[in-house]
Amino acid sequence: MPPPGTACSTICEAIRSLERLAFDYDGKARVVEPYCHGVSRGGEALRGIQVAGQSRSGTFGSGKLWMVERMHNIRRTGQSFVPNDPDYNPEDGAMLSIHCRI
Repeated sequence: MPPPGTACSTICEAIRSLERLAFDYDGKARVVEPYCHGVSRGGEALRGIQVAGQSRSGTFGSGKLWMVERMHNIRRTGQSFVPNDPDYNPEDGAMLSIHCRI
């Protein structure tokens, strides 16, 4: 279990409670349904689906990997969600190790 109050703790608590996360990433506000958190080749990462906020591509709805070191102001939103990504793989191949997942 990660230490309370850390980014890892906040992300894992949101995953366990099926709660959306909000954070700033590369200067843009994001709202994400978190599916998997762990360590990828690039460092600590979150796999999730962006459902609101700003996006460089302008698209939402597909799984994406965010690097935790670039996430700022990470917080749980209080908005629950139902996992429904047909492409989600709990054995996420991008993760070298997994801290928590749906």
